[in-house]
Amino acid sequence: MLRIPLERHIIKTRRPFVAVIEEIRDIVGSSKAGSGPTSVGRSRRRVDGPPAPSKLVVLGELDIERASARDCDVGRLLRLLVDMPAATEELVRFLPEVGAYCPVTILVQQSADGGTRLVYDTLASAISACEDEQSVVVARGLDAEVLALLRHVAAGD
Repeated sequence: MLRIPLERHIIKTRRPFVAVIEEIRDIVGSSKAGSGPTSVGRSRRRVDGPPAPSKLVVLGELDIERASARDCDVGRLLRLLVDMPAATEELVRFLPEVGAYCPVTILVQQSADGGTRLVYDTLASAISACEDEQSVVVARGLDAEVLALLRHVAAGD
């Protein structure tokens, strides 16, 4: 058994939940056709803003029932499964157990005050106990892409 300390990033924004989700979908796009909480719309890239982090793709969404949350101040919860296929491919080649962490998860939480919280546990921290420095470097690159996306969306640029 390994005890793995996770590095969690919590980014708060006053932006409404729906606006945050829509911008993530617009920037990242998806690997599947369709729409709705379980399959995201076709990949759409922003035309009027900064370049999209094209290396990321949303593989799926899980709309978590707010009734299952104990805190009555919690609104909607949406779990996004996000991947950077080139990084994952490289990681599993050298460290197969990384498959337990990829795709990575972003939790988008609607706050009671009308804002949104974005929660992300870094992949580099999750695999740090494996002591494979090459894999940690690749994981840090994936983490940097995800965190840049979240900061951009939170800022509303």
